[in-house]
Amino acid sequence: MIISSKPTTLSLLSRILELEFGESRLQHYGLFEDSNYVSQNTAAELLDSQQRFTHSLDELVGKNDADAVVLIVGDTLLQLAKSMAEAGKPVYWIGAKSLLNPEIDALVSFQYAGEDFVALTNPAAADVLIHGGSIRYLDQMALLSKSRDLLGASGQLIIFSEFLADDSYIEYSALPNLTSFKQLCKRLGFKELESRDLSASAAHTLKLLRPLLETHGAALAREAAEDSNVLEDLHAEFSTMQDEFSTGRRGFHLFVLRRESNAAYEWAGAEFGDIQSFNPLEVADLFEKSFSVDFDEELWNWKYVQGDGKCVVARLDKQSDIVAHYGGAPRKIAYFGEPSMAIQPCDVMVHPSIRKQYGKGSLFFEVAATFLEREIGNTVNHLLGFGFPNQKTMNISKRLGLYEKTDDFIEIVYPVSQAIEEQERHQAVIADYDPLDAASRGELNSLWALMKDDYRDGIIGVRDADYIQHRYLNHPFSKSKQYRCLIIRAESSNKALAFAVVKEHDGSKLLMDLVCPVAEMKSAISILKQELSRGEGGAVLRLWVTSSGKDKVFTAGAIVNELGIEIPCNSWNPGPEAEVLYGAWWLTAGDMDFI
Repeated sequence: MIISSKPTTLSLLSRILELEFGESRLQHYGLFEDSNYVSQNTAAELLDSQQRFTHSLDELVGKNDADAVVLIVGDTLLQLAKSMAEAGKPVYWIGAKSLLNPEIDALVSFQYAGEDFVALTNPAAADVLIHGGSIRYLDQMALLSKSRDLLGASGQLIIFSEFLADDSYIEYSALPNLTSFKQLCKRLGFKELESRDLSASAAHTLKLLRPLLETHGAALAREAAEDSNVLEDLHAEFSTMQDEFSTGRRGFHLFVLRRESNAAYEWAGAEFGDIQSFNPLEVADLFEKSFSVDFDEELWNWKYVQGDGKCVVARLDKQSDIVAHYGGAPRKIAYFGEPSMAIQPCDVMVHPSIRKQYGKGSLFFEVAATFLEREIGNTVNHLLGFGFPNQKTMNISKRLGLYEKTDDFIEIVYPVSQAIEEQERHQAVIADYDPLDAASRGELNSLWALMKDDYRDGIIGVRDADYIQHRYLNHPFSKSKQYRCLIIRAESSNKALAFAVVKEHDGSKLLMDLVCPVAEMKSAISILKQELSRGEGGAVLRLWVTSSGKDKVFTAGAIVNELGIEIPCNSWNPGPEAEVLYGAWWLTAGDMDFI
């Protein structure tokens, strides 16, 4: 029973069982489903129920040919591997080498295959693969891809784990989403032969374990003296698990899947990978063919290495070049006053040779859906997605059920100011922002705190000094001085009124970012406009902003232009509804990754 993704929790639970029974092999749940079985609610039932579960796995394997090669993954399945090898079945086992003993090593049909499943190269082809234990949701793609590699034609994957069964409300979970797991299995060419909901057995296992946690708690605390909170943390996690099973949020499921090497699904043989699966230069050709601009490795590294970017890529097979890429740039946000995370989809690319296919089942759809399932939603690392897709991509994504619209992106043009009467001149001074000056960083953070407070009823990306450093000062474009970061201060008191970033753009000045209280925005824009009129050769000031924010920044004489850009949200998997998000975002040009 792998109860947690934390190794410390696993070792503690193993130790509990060892203290009680003198052995520890109960790291997967017991089986209590037999209608003839009547529970006595005693601790002794734990080992019996575990043996019953192991026997059920043996029966599933027994449905295959007698000489079927079996690959077994997991420390607690070592006894199953041993019993099958003793029966003469060819068995490979992956787990901790320290658990082996001379008796097991001497078995002719048993081979130790190592500890790292994803790095495994032997056996070349297995007929049955058994994988037991909890899967972290981001590990699913690598696990299933590797399983497909190791299984021969029509090979079977028997996999059991805890899954997230209810993702209807906002709360992070490391567990794989049950619905997304099934979709990913199909996407990677697996057909479901059998599924068993064993959640009731898992909940009963926890019920029987709870008294042992109380009985052996003092001994655990003594053994973990260096960590005074270990027992408290274990109790809290245990309670969470029981609560989630009782409410149906967490489930325990077993699947029997068959590899379909000749599936009717066109992309069943495609290889999917994440950001760790390729070198950046491998996408250079795809990037240039997709966007007709040179690939900028420095910009790519800024976004995906420094910025912890995410992506899903696809190859037609293991040997082919990358033919599709769907990326994303994470962003800290304030979501209706609460800290959260969003991600901006970007670098969406499909090779021209297959780009004409955009329906459900197309490679574009499969890569996009996989990315959304991994990265955006109520229970994963990023609650929201947002972005600035071109109209074609937006229309396709809406039609496929991937996106919905939450706002429009517009341009406000502030014409060159005419001569300003002295009484109308704003009493302010503008100075370059010094990121190395602690006082200047403090001023920026104070301005951001005031601005964030004004967006308690909306959604806004974090604009503190650390973000400004990454977005503008560490950006590759900063080397050519494309960004000018400014502090606007009151002339009389030297108090910071606003922070702004401007950039040359098509012969005018583009206001990339503005950090100040909402009540000061129009004044700050007027000050910037006056400065540009006097000292920048009469440059026009432009601001790109979400349409819902227009009234906060519109001044007399300004002109509003449509940009033809709609702001999307994820609609593929559960997350905040578009109705909740509509008109809630504050976004400017600085929120784009490539301007």
